[in-house]
Amino acid sequence: MSKLELTSHKVLVFDVYGTLIDWESGIYNSLKPLFPKDTPREEVLERYAAVELDLQLKDSSVAYSKILHLAWLRLSDQANMNFGRGGPAAVTEEGEGVGASTSAVTQQDLDPASSTPLGLTSDAECFGASIATWQPFEDTVQALHRLKEHFALVVLSNVDNRSFGRTHELLKSTAHEAHSAKSRYPTETPDSPFSLILTAQQLNAYKPDSRVLETALQQVSSAPRSLLPHPSPPWAVEAHEVLVVANSLLHDIEPANLHNLNSVWISRHDKNIIGTKPELKERGMWTWKFETLGDLADAVDQEVKEARGST
Repeated sequence: MSKLELTSHKVLVFDVYGTLIDWESGIYNSLKPLFPKDTPREEVLERYAAVELDLQLKDSSVAYSKILHLAWLRLSDQANMNFGRGGPAAVTEEGEGVGASTSAVTQQDLDPASSTPLGLTSDAECFGASIATWQPFEDTVQALHRLKEHFALVVLSNVDNRSFGRTHELLKSTAHEAHSAKSRYPTETPDSPFSLILTAQQLNAYKPDSRVLETALQQVSSAPRSLLPHPSPPWAVEAHEVLVVANSLLHDIEPANLHNLNSVWISRHDKNIIGTKPELKERGMWTWKFETLGDLADAVDQEVKEARGST
């Protein structure tokens, strides 16, 4: 049996926020004014993650920027109830403060046709728009374009099209246009590292819903073109040639495991909170683990070098 190698794959399916973009810093910096100054960063992010997941499960047609709007409203309401009368309230097993309002965000608020969610404030609106300000990790851009020389890179992100468009600009690089031109996988634009972009808004579902990864696999597979819901790229691969690359164990690595796909956990030095619960770490679902995307690119380059040396 041949040795499993990173370069035995043809497509890398990327999560963006948490893997390529330091979204936790962006989220925390925006939300920390809602909490007492001594509230740990971990607690702020865990509370946000619970609210975000609940809102996404309620209605997958709501754009991610609006999910942020509504998350701010709910967390603000919880903060007023829990911290506004002499200190934090007790926290239940579900993560909600005792006495927190359960009517702050209703199904009416989640109506996609509503242009202004009930109680929307300028702060909530700013939080929804903050996605554009979340910055790439230091190693991200260079590593992406190095990986583009060997693979088709596919975005599979829990985000809306407009928000990702702004993030996309941060991940482009004119310095790597020549390399992209030589690649067998065409990219969205000459300076983009990505060959295909799939968002939650396009797929009408949020990860970890199994439909998201299933649709992505259909998009890059050798299935008949007419059966796919969206225009497909001019190349096709088999499922075993797809490698999922992500930071979130909950949203990406576990679904990859359930689909019998190989995966790379970009652990970001085990510092991230959202989607990386201890029980998921203990299960060791990933095929490879690297601290950064740059480390993954180094490993791929080493495999390529060794392969060329043996020929």
